[in-house]
Amino acid sequence: MQRWDRFSIKAEVQRRGETLTGLAIDAGLEESACRVALVRRNTRGEQAIAAYLGIPVEDLWPDRHKMPKRKTIAERRRLASQKRDACTDIGEAA
Repeated sequence: MQRWDRFSIKAEVQRRGETLTGLAIDAGLEESACRVALVRRNTRGEQAIAAYLGIPVEDLWPDRHKMPKRKTIAERRRLASQKRDACTDIGEAA
C-alpha cells in the first residue's frame, strides 16, 4: 500500500490533469476546500479528492480516519457494569 502525504496527493491530482481548486468547484464546494483538506481535516474536500483519485479516504489519510477497534465482550461488560464499582462508594458518604 502506498503511503500518501499531501505532496504526493497534490502531485497525483495534477498528474491526472486537474487542480485542487477545480476539484472543489466540480464537487460544488468552496474553492479552497480541497487545498484545506491537504493540511487539516475537511471532510467534504477529502471526499472529493478521494473520489477523484478512486482511493478510499482511509487510505489517503489513515491518521485522520482510523478504523474503530471493536471491543471484546469482556471490555463491553466491564464498561457497561455500574454495580462493579458501586461497592467502592460504601462508607464514603458518611
